[in-house]
Amino acid sequence: MTSFRRLFPIVTAGVALAIGTLAAPSAARAQEAKIAVCNPARVFGDMQETKDLKQSLENQRKQIEGEVQQRQQKVKDLQAARDLLKPDSPQYQKADQDFMQEAIQFDTWSKITQAQLQGQQKTQMKNLFDKIVQATTAVAQQKGLDLVFADQRPDLPENLGQISVDQLRAILNGRNVLFSNDKVDITQSVIAELDAKYKAGGGAPPAAAPAAGGAAPAPSPAPAPGK
Repeated sequence: MTSFRRLFPIVTAGVALAIGTLAAPSAARAQEAKIAVCNPARVFGDMQETKDLKQSLENQRKQIEGEVQQRQQKVKDLQAARDLLKPDSPQYQKADQDFMQEAIQFDTWSKITQAQLQGQQKTQMKNLFDKIVQATTAVAQQKGLDLVFADQRPDLPENLGQISVDQLRAILNGRNVLFSNDKVDITQSVIAELDAKYKAGGGAPPAAAPAAGGAAPAPSPAPAPGK
């Protein structure tokens, strides 16, 4: 009887250790992180908002080109009218002043318009990327994911002779996912999430207001993330 009482704590401890050992893998599996990938470049290219912005860009680009042609033609006409006059005549000085003034105004307008375009592009790039991050977060929460990698795979040119060794190295180093299967790729789900929110918000954005000088600055779609 005494021997059994001495063995009982040892046997109990052994059973507890065995149970703990069997339960450990299950606990470890429960703590495993659920990981997925998303290709932001493909999301950017396929989301409906980008497609609508590209169409808006094309329309506004034509407006700007028309404005540029009109202003350039006015400068050329004033120069031609000045050149018909004698350089030592009072009329020439007035015509030269009109020409120079119009040329300076055109140059100033061009620089302002370019600055506006760049500012809009920066804002648009940030806004679209924020939307992609928000949509990715929503999809990840819906699927119970813990981590989503940005799957970036820069394209290699067919002819490697077109690039240097350093350029090739940069492209290869820019790829951050070497393999993934469709089960962990949530790219299409993120696109669907973005399109649903975009449609719910009214779809295509309104046309931008004309800039000073009559041209409507085109909101240039941002480069696809990861490119």
